Amino acid sequence: MTEEIHISSLLVRCNPAQMEAVLAAIQSMPRAEISQTGPSGKIVVLFEADSDRAIGDALAKIQLLDGVASAALVFHQTCDAQDLAIEEGDPQ
Repeated sequence: MTEEIHISSLLVRCNPAQMEAVLAAIQSMPRAEISQTGPSGKIVVLFEADSDRAIGDALAKIQLLDGVASAALVFHQTCDAQDLAIEEGDPQ
């Protein structure tokens, strides 16, 4: 069985006054990357995981953070890890 990689992006809206704490909490999550932020409290998070359940768990965790008004999955793609490595030029 081949290993799957799940890549997703999340749009998070938070209270701008609590943005630094929300950013720190998200950055502490494994395989989460802050892509963009906006002064109005918008955060775009890129997330990579081994399963769609892990992405759902991360989304739920972010939704429960103090200061978060909403968090939504806006993109999700499943890739074969081996195919992804070949596309990126990794030697096999």
